[in-house]
Amino acid sequence: MRRMEERGIKPNAVTWNVLLRCIAREVSEKPGGGLAAEKCKEAESVLGDMEASGLANAISYNTVASILSKSRLEDAAERAESWLRRMMERYEATNDDRIQPDTCSFNSVIHAYANAGGSSAGGAPGRARRAEALLEQMERLRMSGENDAVAPDVVTYSALISAYARAASEDERYATRAMEVLEWMERGGKDDVRPNQRTYASVIHAFARVGKAEVADDILSRMKDRHASGDEASKPDAVCYSSVLEAYAKKGGEDAAYRAESLLREMEERYDDGDANVKPNARTYRAVIDALGKSDRPRAAEKAEKILEEMIDLSSRGARDLRPNTIIYNSVIDAYARSKSVHKAYRAELLLERMIEASESEIDASIRPDAVSFNAVINTAARSTFGSPTDRREAYLIGLNAFKMLHGRERCGPSPITYVSFLKLLRNLVEPGDARDRMAERTYGLSRSLGLANDAVKAQLRRTCSHLVAQRILAGNNAAADAERGEGT
Repeated sequence: MRRMEERGIKPNAVTWNVLLRCIAREVSEKPGGGLAAEKCKEAESVLGDMEASGLANAISYNTVASILSKSRLEDAAERAESWLRRMMERYEATNDDRIQPDTCSFNSVIHAYANAGGSSAGGAPGRARRAEALLEQMERLRMSGENDAVAPDVVTYSALISAYARAASEDERYATRAMEVLEWMERGGKDDVRPNQRTYASVIHAFARVGKAEVADDILSRMKDRHASGDEASKPDAVCYSSVLEAYAKKGGEDAAYRAESLLREMEERYDDGDANVKPNARTYRAVIDALGKSDRPRAAEKAEKILEEMIDLSSRGARDLRPNTIIYNSVIDAYARSKSVHKAYRAELLLERMIEASESEIDASIRPDAVSFNAVINTAARSTFGSPTDRREAYLIGLNAFKMLHGRERCGPSPITYVSFLKLLRNLVEPGDARDRMAERTYGLSRSLGLANDAVKAQLRRTCSHLVAQRILAGNNAAADAERGEGT
């Protein structure tokens, strides 16, 4: 642009709009950070210059609103709406068709409210209400004849549903509103408002957020039925399936785990039959692992580990996106923690050892264990309360070893959860008496020396030690704290 000006060539509206589209591409690739904030300011500055030069048109305003929407900055939606208001005011004042707001103008702002996060505009429910108000304004402008270029379309309603889906996590009624809009769109019969894949995915996501897995599953079934009847736009993809799977993982229980496994196998069969849109991804597998981990099904943890092995095998054969990471491994260890297997602590330790070996030998740094990994192994050992005395002793040693290893790690360290879990280990696997009390006291002292002795650690200490010993330890702690405060004054 600078070169054009140096050569005396004045950029026109097309040139400026191309620049804005380039900025939009940059923001889309790296939303939410400092670059996005900088580029949004640049785009707004360009639009201001275009206004001053009389070159701004509807494309310019719409592109800037889209840039703000994609930026995911906390105040992006309010800024986008401000530009829309400015556009409307200028159109009303000049009646210049070049800057007439259209459906795309409103859609970009509604999208901005759907995409925004944080506490902006009154939080997610407030942003949903703003999106709703914009849709109602579109309807008024169209029905009154003031502006027939702002007819709401499927993009409008889908963006509104997306805003409802985000608000549903704070107010369940927004999930119901999302369903009502979807059903209205299904009944409408008009091509321009017929629900598509994105519409259904947003409604599924709304019910997944509030833990209504069966409702989310029913919507997925509706998609499959409509697609089977010839509606190509309703064809479900991996995102739709994964949202339902996450809802079942959130719900937990034996039936949820069974259904999650069934949906995974359905996805795998459809993918094998040539439907690339339903290829299971890492998110899919993790949801099924989580669902299994929260169930009471026999050998659920072993099934979760089998899914992990499937991911490892597929990634070794070229599906690099399925390579399991630390979070996946941690989920499998958590599944063992909830299982009734006598040898679950041993299985958890093997997984941790695999993570350590692969990351330290630089075979796979993406599975480097973190504090959550070690805490999960300690917790698994602490919950190994059945089996023979030998099994229980082995579980205790596994938990003790994970506790010691975590304190010697460079990249991660203990947290209050570490000490809560280890005190549980002592309570469950060490016989009551002086020896257990001494170990608990040393554990508590270590947590206190690191500033990690919070209320949860103190509560678990009371459950682990005899009443009098716990009183003495905590009384000594309070006295030491008072002395420290006295020295500080």
